[in-house]
Amino acid sequence: MKIKINHLAKMEGHMDFEGALMKGNVGQAKLITTEGIRLMEGIVVGRNYTQVPVITARICGICPVVHALTAINAIEDALGIKVSVQTTKLRKIMELAQILHSHALHLYFLSLPDFFGIENDLEFLKQFPKAGKSALNLREWATNVIKILGARVVHPIACEVGGFKILPKEKQLEEIYFNWEKAMFDAIELVLFTANIKYPSFVRKTEFISLHNKNEYAIYSGNLNTSSGEKISTKNITNAIYEYQLPNLAAKRAKYKDKPFMVGALARLNNNHEQLAPQAKKAVADLTLEFPIHNTFFNVLAQAIEVLHCTEEIGHLIRDILKVGLKDEVSQAKKLKLIAFANPKNKTTKGSALMEAPRGILYHHYEIDRDGRIVSTQIITPTVLFLNNIEEDLRKLLPQTAEMSPKERELKIKTLIRAYDPCISCATH
Repeated sequence: MKIKINHLAKMEGHMDFEGALMKGNVGQAKLITTEGIRLMEGIVVGRNYTQVPVITARICGICPVVHALTAINAIEDALGIKVSVQTTKLRKIMELAQILHSHALHLYFLSLPDFFGIENDLEFLKQFPKAGKSALNLREWATNVIKILGARVVHPIACEVGGFKILPKEKQLEEIYFNWEKAMFDAIELVLFTANIKYPSFVRKTEFISLHNKNEYAIYSGNLNTSSGEKISTKNITNAIYEYQLPNLAAKRAKYKDKPFMVGALARLNNNHEQLAPQAKKAVADLTLEFPIHNTFFNVLAQAIEVLHCTEEIGHLIRDILKVGLKDEVSQAKKLKLIAFANPKNKTTKGSALMEAPRGILYHHYEIDRDGRIVSTQIITPTVLFLNNIEEDLRKLLPQTAEMSPKERELKIKTLIRAYDPCISCATH
């Protein structure tokens, strides 16, 4: 029996599914990216490093913040630039807001309706208006945070190598903080709603890989940790994780020790749940979750918990900044007089950075010559990292759908794929 799903809707980008069942056994389970290659890595070669964050932010319209910030961090690593504590906190707030608004969008409007068998999002909104209002409120609050700090919501322009071109005003930060308590109530509502879903019975053990930072729930910085206990530094990521390309497909794939693995909200929660912010940690305890969770449908619950964590952390960071007062800092780029945009080390240097995008680990690497031009680059995106893992999950899932009607089977397949929250635009960067 052949199974074909053309254009998997309600995700960023274009992808098809092809599968086959023979006497209850899986004959095939393939995800086919139907979006063309975009050549972003090649586009930045030869350009000055100052242009790179602006260009790479265009890789994705949903998560431009993390692409811009990861590029900035990698370039600063190459140029030997250290930024202030305030700059780091403001960037962390932007990234937390990025994850928050992306998760709220994916949860309520793209993935959760699948678990109720509802295809029309407007119908879902009618049936569950309270959770819908919470999701919309959180997205509005988060996008406002990004707009205030990044100067606009999509493809932010305020942050740059060395700091910020323009800083928010204290009054604007006070406005965000004033609405924080309401955002926390909405985040808790979304956790409760997502926790009460009946999740499909499904278990497949896999490796979970995420950032880890001994001081916090790692989003902005850290080294890689695997669920099997290996630690991987940013400098060694390409030695541990093998990125490759299949013929005739624009999206690359990746393996760790020649096996597929999982990144994203569930990987972060499995590896770092002890470091969640207090209210998010309490929610995990109240739900009596047992770790590690090997049911990848639970990625949506992990996203809901991260919504609460991100909301909580944004409030804490803004409170910290307001407590000491927002300093009118000059960007380190201006202090170092990089107006000519040359490499301050006066030689060719390399730099790398890792951050957690909403969908998982994002890696940027740049080689910059003495004149400040990009010599080479490598970008590895989250969807590239977990595409193989989705296929392995589908191979395990398909036999369970053998007795289902075609419509039921298709919904189950779509539910699993969309639970991962894939971004094909990032995968075909």
